[in-house]
Amino acid sequence: MNRLSIILAVIALVLALPWGRDAGAEIRTSHFRFVPDSGSVGVAEQLAKTAESERGYVLNLLGTRDDRVIEVRIASNEESMMQMVGTRRPVRDWVAGLALSSRDLVVLSARGNEVFKVADTFVHELAHIYLRTALDGRSVPRWFNEGFAMLVASEQVGERLKTAMGAAATGSYIPLERLVDSFPVDPPTVHLAYAQSMLFVRYLHHHGGRDAIPSLLTEVRAGMPFDLAFNRVFDGSVSAWWDRFEDTLDPASALLWILSSTAVLWVLVTLLFLYAYLVKRRRVALKRQAWAIQEEIDRVREQARKRGIDPYEVQ
Repeated sequence: MNRLSIILAVIALVLALPWGRDAGAEIRTSHFRFVPDSGSVGVAEQLAKTAESERGYVLNLLGTRDDRVIEVRIASNEESMMQMVGTRRPVRDWVAGLALSSRDLVVLSARGNEVFKVADTFVHELAHIYLRTALDGRSVPRWFNEGFAMLVASEQVGERLKTAMGAAATGSYIPLERLVDSFPVDPPTVHLAYAQSMLFVRYLHHHGGRDAIPSLLTEVRAGMPFDLAFNRVFDGSVSAWWDRFEDTLDPASALLWILSSTAVLWVLVTLLFLYAYLVKRRRVALKRQAWAIQEEIDRVREQARKRGIDPYEVQ
């Protein structure tokens, strides 16, 4: 074995180490090996309880088999996340998980992020790994890959819809062709990319029929290019379906949705209370002014009476 082979073997061994966890904290199920750090053992225990059923759900939806044992590393802080991923650079704050299918590895942040909970992230990353199996390694657009993973994870749509509606109201959607090979790397653009992908794939799933997406994957797995397979299954091009989807989020509806959002409603309620308070203050001030005028009239009339003048002739 030459020196280069030894160095590569050492690097592989270092990357495979259970960084940042207590010895003996590993949890195994039939198809998973959970490797938490010392601060995420409880998260691993909770995920292990549902891991096999979640696996079955995703594989059944895809109509494929995958008997690999997947290692799931769970990090409770940024340093642990870096070590588990095997990088010296900080992992971006918005990254809640990573799927490395070639290494049978999922890395999760126990903290999640502002959108994902860790349980959702787990299913999301499983979807990426098993989708690759279902496609037999063939590629699909990044927007479809991410959108499908969010569909399977049953992520709550509220925050994503808020992001998409904001883009609709301002006409600032990211062109879908820019999301074929990669996503932006910085928020808020990356959040918009995820929002578009999630809502568009949900739209396809809802309007294309229950079997549309599995049929699309079958065609791609058989070697048909994605765009051609999409056109065949959905009886229309990606761009045509995107136009239909975008029409459901027209600027007027988006603006109405934004104006009716909880945050805006609270602002409006606050403004109404402020308006009512100012009106009340104005009425009180007018009443005091009326009282002062009446007191002055009474004083003048009293003086007139003392002088023998009919007080009601005083105007």
